[in-house]
Amino acid sequence: MHSMDKYPDVIEIIIAATVMALLGLVGLYIAPLFFLIMLFLPLPLVYLILKRDLLHGLLAVMLTMFILMVAFEHIKSVGLLVLQFAPLGILIGLMIKNKVAVNKSMAVLFFWALIIAALNLFFSFVVNGAGISQVTEEFRVTMEQMSKFYNQNGLLNEADRQEYLALTEQIAYFVQTFLPGSMAVWNIMMTMVTYFIARHWMNRMGFTVPDNFYFTKWQLPWYSIWIIIIGLALTIVGDELTWQLIEITGKNILYIASFIFFILGIAVIIHYIQLWRISKIVKSIVIVVLLFYLPITVVMALVVGIIDSVVNLRRQHIDLR
Repeated sequence: MHSMDKYPDVIEIIIAATVMALLGLVGLYIAPLFFLIMLFLPLPLVYLILKRDLLHGLLAVMLTMFILMVAFEHIKSVGLLVLQFAPLGILIGLMIKNKVAVNKSMAVLFFWALIIAALNLFFSFVVNGAGISQVTEEFRVTMEQMSKFYNQNGLLNEADRQEYLALTEQIAYFVQTFLPGSMAVWNIMMTMVTYFIARHWMNRMGFTVPDNFYFTKWQLPWYSIWIIIIGLALTIVGDELTWQLIEITGKNILYIASFIFFILGIAVIIHYIQLWRISKIVKSIVIVVLLFYLPITVVMALVVGIIDSVVNLRRQHIDLR
């Protein structure tokens, strides 16, 4: 009988699959930990692809899925879980293994995050038969019942109740309009964080990772401004012609674009704060002021990000003495 020591690749597949299955079960059974678990679930798969190859990674995914299906009764939940972490782990593993540049990797992962967000929406609302409007209507009914309860128990007078219902209506409108964009932004953040965790972890384990990424040097190509132009055009056309789907699509494109250009603007602002030749105490005061006036800072970062995508502000020679 052969010792398992002669088949280290088999042992690694079993270990990687077991770790992913255990993490997956924790995420499925303990809902508050789900998003934290999703940050680390692809890492064993990334390691296996770097250490071995894609085939070993695929075998680990199949074994993981088998374990999860045996241990968890909801097959659909298992399928959605595997769909979210397995392709991401494979993508990250292959890009690091083939030394794909960070900017190109981020572009690929950005579009993958959008695809996952779309699939989540599809399975959540189309397959399960519940539309976004149905969700918001249930939310309105729940809030209406709560307002009546508070009013009957003297916790809210009629004027406060009307304000409460008006706020409820605003929240419902925001959810109904921006839920797709919010899911996309959340997926983008989760995907990027997982990518950089994987880069750091693989580097610590001795694997060669592509060139270092410096946040303050991150740039977008000039044609990225077309995201905003397209979003604005769809929003205006949808509003003028009362095409709700087109209008909501445009607003969600603008919502996603705002997040991206805001992050870019933050990179530019930090770049110039680092270059500013003043004491660290003064820099800290500036940062505190920016945080204190957060709404103004958000608008400023967004505007700076949009301008930088066109003219590259960090190439401009500004004297900060």
